[in-house]
Amino acid sequence: MRKFITIALASIMCIGLASCGNNTETDEVTLAAKTSTMSAELTEKYAEQYGFKVTYYEDSPTMYQAVINGTNAACYEDRSVIGWAIKEEGLALKTVGDVENPAFYGFAVKKGQNADLIKMFNAGLANIKANGEYDAILEKYGYGDKKYKDENAQRVESGVTPEKKYVIYSDNAFSPFEFLDTETNEYIGIDMDILAAIAKDQGFEYEMHNEGFDASMGAVQSGQADGMIAGMTITDEREETFDFSEGYFEDGQILVVPADSEITSIADFAKTEDENITE
Repeated sequence: MRKFITIALASIMCIGLASCGNNTETDEVTLAAKTSTMSAELTEKYAEQYGFKVTYYEDSPTMYQAVINGTNAACYEDRSVIGWAIKEEGLALKTVGDVENPAFYGFAVKKGQNADLIKMFNAGLANIKANGEYDAILEKYGYGDKKYKDENAQRVESGVTPEKKYVIYSDNAFSPFEFLDTETNEYIGIDMDILAAIAKDQGFEYEMHNEGFDASMGAVQSGQADGMIAGMTITDEREETFDFSEGYFEDGQILVVPADSEITSIADFAKTEDENITE
């Protein structure tokens, strides 16, 4: 498989360093978090519990680099995403502890709008699962132990006739769900492939914008976008603002630390901090 560069270069490292102090200098535990994500919510919960601080980043690669270079002590990330980054990009990171908050990703539209788009996504998802396309997409990116192909399944019809070209937003650095292929200068990934397969199955056209997670949510809420697919976890809180499709991928968050760290859980940071205070 081609090498894909998702890690920001030295300039981004400098930005990360400028945004907050180094933990080793202050003995104060600061965690990294990607804004507006479920991982950030989990990070905030533990930061409040243990008295840690949180530094926020707009994308995952910059967050990872902040942990690697010691700007931040650790971060939480979706297991599949950090697993890909460590395996495919060779990042000097590792995951520790158990997966928390398992939940499904969903395609999202503004609440009360674009119901037809949700109907087409759900019907298309059922069809590409049954015909094996969904399995093939996951296998392409190294996932998919569970198989969904069902040769006896009946085709699902949405009952919708597409009447326009939809504007869809997504993240810009969330491998393996969406990331830039530097050889073609196009965004690829699980989300990109699933959406393409569903659009073909349902016969609708769309215009893709990979602008980042926060920007995607804002675009949907403002009506600039018809929908978004960006590894977005379906939650009760988000369902107050968005309508979601059926879940298309299940994941959860896990603690990420430097590869040479002796940390085994988030509680270990509290113990370390107490030891520094005692000394």
